[in-house]
Amino acid sequence: MQTDTVKRFLNALSPASRDDVQNMPAEKQEQMAAAWEKYLSDDTSLLTLSELDPPSAEHRAAEHVIQDLH
Repeated sequence: MQTDTVKRFLNALSPASRDDVQNMPAEKQEQMAAAWEKYLSDDTSLLTLSELDPPSAEHRAAEHVIQDLH
């Protein structure tokens, strides 16, 4: 069962990355979604972008998490 955080994380990913993550176990998806939320809240360079273009900031953070945890 997906959480809202996992759904939001998946929506922030590019289609290719989304497919990769959806093929992972649910536990791994939840771990990546949690890392994504932490990255969004901790990365100061995304704060301005989050205010100006929230979808772009979410996408950048999601792709960063994919690179780190993949």
